[in-house]
Amino acid sequence: MTKRKVAVVTGASRGIGSAIATALAKEGYDLCLGWNSDEGAATTTARRAESAGATVVLIRGDVVAEATATALVDASQDRFGALDLWVNNAGVSVLAPLLSTSASDAARLMDVNYLGTFHGVVAAGRAMAASGGGRIVNVASDLGVQAAPLLAAYSASKFAVVGLTQAAAIELAPLGIAVNAICPGTVETDMVLAEEAAEAALLDLGIDSVRERLRRAVPAGRLCTGVDVAASVVFLASDAASYLTGQAICVNGGSILH
Repeated sequence: MTKRKVAVVTGASRGIGSAIATALAKEGYDLCLGWNSDEGAATTTARRAESAGATVVLIRGDVVAEATATALVDASQDRFGALDLWVNNAGVSVLAPLLSTSASDAARLMDVNYLGTFHGVVAAGRAMAASGGGRIVNVASDLGVQAAPLLAAYSASKFAVVGLTQAAAIELAPLGIAVNAICPGTVETDMVLAEEAAEAALLDLGIDSVRERLRRAVPAGRLCTGVDVAASVVFLASDAASYLTGQAICVNGGSILH
């Protein structure tokens, strides 16, 4: 019987994280899933992954705390004795004009999106270095390679994730660890739905007008989905991507080219 691989996914309760967890379960991974605020959604994701054959451990914690990354590493080692893939997916957003963005909001975005990813890269990197290698995938954003109005603080935090990805890839490659970033376009998660509502209110537009503007900006003619992002994570974890590291791969239907 082929031994299942082991993956950690943060922010796994809903949206992109849930889609990634489900896809990895189908690819033969057992899972340690990080969640913070929605136990019901996390449990639903876990049950879905289990129905695809995975053994799942749920770990609650805020990624801003270094202890959360440590707990996820410990869970992977204690329950499965391995760690092959780490996906830093947890993230937050605030949509507002730059001059109206509070310092506290900007700091929170950097804490969750950048520092949370930093903790994950370091914890995973240490564990993988000790075991002979692995893969790290950071979920950034296509706004981490090209900024957009009303999302300055978010863009800055995701640019930081891309920079961290590149630096980590250079340092960890000799240890057999590949580090890449996925940069999704607009995926209508709860976070993005809140952004759309904020933009509609700010610009005095109907929500349908905001959504249609976003769709028209995509040459492929549709918005990104969690399944699209998950497929890219599966690829980066595969043998076919063994020579890829330090890359920021846009999954956005061509809306931003990089």
